[in-house]
Amino acid sequence: MVRIRGALAVALSGLIAGNAAAAPAHVPVQWHIKSAPSKPVKPSGRFDAVLVGQIEPDWHLYALEEPEGGPIATEVNLTEGDPAELPRVSEGKPRVVLDPVFQKPTGFFENTAEFTLHAQIARDATPGPHTLHVLVRFQSCSDRVCLPPHTDTIELPITVAK
Repeated sequence: MVRIRGALAVALSGLIAGNAAAAPAHVPVQWHIKSAPSKPVKPSGRFDAVLVGQIEPDWHLYALEEPEGGPIATEVNLTEGDPAELPRVSEGKPRVVLDPVFQKPTGFFENTAEFTLHAQIARDATPGPHTLHVLVRFQSCSDRVCLPPHTDTIELPITVAK
């Protein structure tokens, strides 16, 4: 009986350790949609929405364009199959400094980052309510460490007009 309990204890401790290792990593940026279309948008119609990242103190998020060999630039897209396209994304003015981790001038945001999504409803979109899925792939760093790239999905409700 002692061996069975010992083996069970080892198995359980391995399971617990495995679950801890599978726990999601720290993500110092939380995303939300600040403004979305308040009225229905016609098929082929264009609209803007603002995506905001709230960044924890002592962390920063990189801009949409970064130098080669530097940090991973932020990317914003819609998921395939959404009834809209995202031909352009613009950003607020990033702070540009020599990054202590990459030793290159990089553009980044502290505290908050705002990205304007310049979107267009698909020509064949069916009328009614829809949810767009905004994919944000980003890398966040402190002055000592960079986390691996992370992708979040943020829901953007829209209504397609008749």
